[in-house]
Amino acid sequence: MAKVSGLIAKRIPMEKIHEPGAVVRMEIDPEEIQKLADNIAEIGLLQPIMVRAVGGHFEIIDGHRRFLAHNVLERRAIDCTIVKMDDIECAVARGCANVWRLDITPIEEAAIYADLRDNHELTINEISKRMSKSAGIVKRRLDLLKMPPQLQKAVHIKAINYSVAEELWSLGDNSAIDYFLGYAIDHGATQVVVRGWVKDWKDDQRRKAAGTGGGGSERAPLEVRPVYVPCDLCLQAMELGKETLFRTCEKCTNLITDAVRGQG
Repeated sequence: MAKVSGLIAKRIPMEKIHEPGAVVRMEIDPEEIQKLADNIAEIGLLQPIMVRAVGGHFEIIDGHRRFLAHNVLERRAIDCTIVKMDDIECAVARGCANVWRLDITPIEEAAIYADLRDNHELTINEISKRMSKSAGIVKRRLDLLKMPPQLQKAVHIKAINYSVAEELWSLGDNSAIDYFLGYAIDHGATQVVVRGWVKDWKDDQRRKAAGTGGGGSERAPLEVRPVYVPCDLCLQAMELGKETLFRTCEKCTNLITDAVRGQG
């Protein structure tokens, strides 16, 4: 986290405090804010929020939810720690406060890194160092923001994990992504399972392009696919499970086989 200087503790009127300049959390649960407000009403504010002076007001760096809870309680002022920070230090400090939250989603984490990269011109390695995250994780999170919106939303609401989203993204076809995403969500499919779906779909598309079959109506990912084996007599393909079994001695088997093949 960025180093801060000039720490000052002060009680500041609520109307002089502005919400964070870059709110990267996509959703703030009203019930959670109400629970926090109830807790503050009962035992008080245990930790002041952190703000910095910007013009004639104060901008929240850390403690946005505590500030919202004070609004719910209709408090007129809130205890603050005032720090001196420039824009980059503020963005880093705010990012650190959020990125290590247990409930932060991968999409929200990606938004923090994107803000540091796009608005504050930090490189992936610089973000990695300041956030105490590996450069690989930072890059993978940023790649999330390149995914189609439906995959981003599914990851954000934790309907699928990042690895499953990566497999579905590799389809490269929006309709196919929608189709298989529904199955992945409904059945809690793992990365390995989804990878198999993607491979089958791509194989079908290649056969269609080559004019060797496939490309018909979509087969449901969980539908059992037929397995074909050669018939012992005519050597033509037959679906496994539809064969007819009967007992014959070796001599009779050879006679039947010779007769059938002779007629061919």
